[in-house]
Amino acid sequence: MSTLNKGEYSGNILNLVEFEGIITSKTAYHDKVDQSYHYHANPHLSFIINGAHLERKNNQTAVKTSKDVLFYHSGEFHQTIPFTPDTKNLNLEIDSDFLQKHDISEELLEKAVLKNVRSKLFMLKLNSELNFNDGLTQTALHSLILDFVAEADVKDYQQILWCTKLEEFLNDNWNLNHSLEELSILLGVHPVTISKHFPKYIGCTISEYVRIIRITRSLDLLKSSNQSLTEIALFCGFSDQSHFLRTFKHLTGLNPKSFRNF
Repeated sequence: MSTLNKGEYSGNILNLVEFEGIITSKTAYHDKVDQSYHYHANPHLSFIINGAHLERKNNQTAVKTSKDVLFYHSGEFHQTIPFTPDTKNLNLEIDSDFLQKHDISEELLEKAVLKNVRSKLFMLKLNSELNFNDGLTQTALHSLILDFVAEADVKDYQQILWCTKLEEFLNDNWNLNHSLEELSILLGVHPVTISKHFPKYIGCTISEYVRIIRITRSLDLLKSSNQSLTEIALFCGFSDQSHFLRTFKHLTGLNPKSFRNF
């Protein structure tokens, strides 16, 4: 077992940028990288943008693919074995001083990653912010992180039956449009109650939530299919390609073609 210090990863580091309290990096994995058990000195997030790997931690083994954003606590032993030679990850490492300064626990950070439907888009937005590389970049990155964590620090809605039912319905019917009145009839809840309380429990409005799901689903299609942008846009419930492009850019900071070649 080995300890990976600040900015160190088992994969090959393609690029690494350090700011106050955080490090962002892109890593590549192949069959010759170190596959031994290890842990990191700082907690970090890792978004698989290409390929897949086998992950072992906490006596469990799982296949992780480009659908996953992973979280590792500081000192958490784990092992990653790449499945494909083109596996690449985007990483965000946050040191303890930053977390303490902003009163963020590792548990809340993990909750943000695992419970937030926007996790993948957050990682892409963070990476795209680096392209500006100016005096405001550090402030922008810090703000993105704090906003992302704040979205996870919402009221527990598991006992609110209409909210859990609505969340399930929106995820099952993510590429269809539904009016507030239709949702009200479905749930048996007044439209004002839905629109007022949904953000308190989920962290965003219903329309924002649906757009986030649609763009997140489009990521897989962009990577795994040869469909045109227009075909993907219509399949994901957008009225046309331009609507899809605007929403994708707003939520990720990238355009779909750039992500496809990422």
